[in-house]
Amino acid sequence: MLSTKRTKTNSNIVITISTSSNHQLSSSAETIANNDDLLTEILLCQPIKSLLKFKSVSKHWLSLITSPSFSLRRTAIPKSISGLFVHRLSSQEYDFINLTSDPSHPPFQSHTFLNNKAYMLQSCNGLMLLSSNSGGHELPDNYCVYNPTTKQYTVLPPLPVNEVFKVIYGVNLAYDPSKSPHYKVICVRTYENSEEGVCQIEVYSSKTGPWRKSDGTFAAHYETEFGLGMFWNGVLHWISPWDSSLYFDADEEKVHEMPMPDTLDGDVRRRFRYFGECRGHLHLIEIYGPCAALFNVYEMERDYSGWMVKYQVDLLTVAAAFPEMVRSDPDTLDLHYYGFSILSIVREENDEDSYFLVHIPNKAIRYNFKDKSFKKIHEFAPVGMEIKVESILEYRWCHAFQYVETLAYV
Repeated sequence: MLSTKRTKTNSNIVITISTSSNHQLSSSAETIANNDDLLTEILLCQPIKSLLKFKSVSKHWLSLITSPSFSLRRTAIPKSISGLFVHRLSSQEYDFINLTSDPSHPPFQSHTFLNNKAYMLQSCNGLMLLSSNSGGHELPDNYCVYNPTTKQYTVLPPLPVNEVFKVIYGVNLAYDPSKSPHYKVICVRTYENSEEGVCQIEVYSSKTGPWRKSDGTFAAHYETEFGLGMFWNGVLHWISPWDSSLYFDADEEKVHEMPMPDTLDGDVRRRFRYFGECRGHLHLIEIYGPCAALFNVYEMERDYSGWMVKYQVDLLTVAAAFPEMVRSDPDTLDLHYYGFSILSIVREENDEDSYFLVHIPNKAIRYNFKDKSFKKIHEFAPVGMEIKVESILEYRWCHAFQYVETLAYV
């Protein structure tokens, strides 16, 4: 401890500080610096922004912070979502919705690799899967896995030519930092002009390297959303508006049928309004009935025994506060009288703080599940006056990508 000596000269008090304890402080710092286990424990408690700066302290610190074991421990606990990238329907632009109290700039405005503009396909536990084109069934030039926190990315080798399964249904990312520092990329392919929907899977692993065919084939409806896969519980999930939804065990590399809630009102085709994962929970929203502003949020049981109703939502109060959400001239054949789209469900460590983001014309609203409170958290730049205000819903859940800070090495 520092020692002080107080003396009084006339009306002035002089405080003399003894530095005899500096040696003890220096000794303590040296002890920590020479003990990797202790230093690692201290670094694990630091925010990611600090760790990114600490990497430049020394080569030793850089080695500790970038080691796979450190990254694995740092990312073992599900982290809060820091923000949301959303893709405009009318352009190739992305907006960023900040979900923290820190008014920081977006992690990136745009990204390119191999001189091509990058398009987001999926986000998964902090990593993003990018493509060199905007999607579709044609073969893209390239894919890459990108960490927006560290700005590192890896370009994947080109998909091999397949003379039988030529059409790409979808490419998805599977990454669970609580189990492994490695990730897999899953590609689903089918016949050209296929009517029967026979599919084959090819897998790329960051651990083992090149693309390889997974054993066997499987049947799926051609409208199955293979491009919108959700990774949860070590499994990649695909929903279908018809027939069966499916999931693919990334470890066993087997396809299984996924149970789905019963449809209402005798509908044959499912009305998906949201399907996503957050902090170890898989959610689904389907909206039926005459009032689209009242609906349930389902959560999948971890043993796949079925979906339970996790939350009940009433957006009528939101519509009363934001009248632009109410459609002024609804189509009598359309039961959705309210203009909104669900962007993301955000689960917090304390479930009472969990909420979801709903997009109404030109705005993003945060709606708390527990107390039904809501507030505007983002305002989007206007699209153009030639479009009627009540029809401006530029963003959908399938074009919204979670941003989670991570030190994961790609």
